[in-house]
Amino acid sequence: MKGSLRARIASVAVGALALGGFAVVSAPAAQAAPSDCTTYLAAFGFSSTDINLACTIGGSGLPADSALCRLLLTSVSAVPPALAQTACSLAKV
Repeated sequence: MKGSLRARIASVAVGALALGGFAVVSAPAAQAAPSDCTTYLAAFGFSSTDINLACTIGGSGLPADSALCRLLLTSVSAVPPALAQTACSLAKV
């Protein structure tokens, strides 16, 4: 009786670990989107098509996307550099 109880506990534990591991492997990664960037800037009163474009570029994953995002926000949309830096970082996270 003792052996079968241990076997049951072991099989339940292995099953629980397998299911837990599957849930971790199959869970989607947390990901920010350009909308995080635009929402952040909207809280400071900045909202335009240019800002949407800059935030989309900032989250694109292309080379120099953050630099281009900051350049567009500061040069075209007159966003202060510190806000632009944070906003473009939010688009990438």
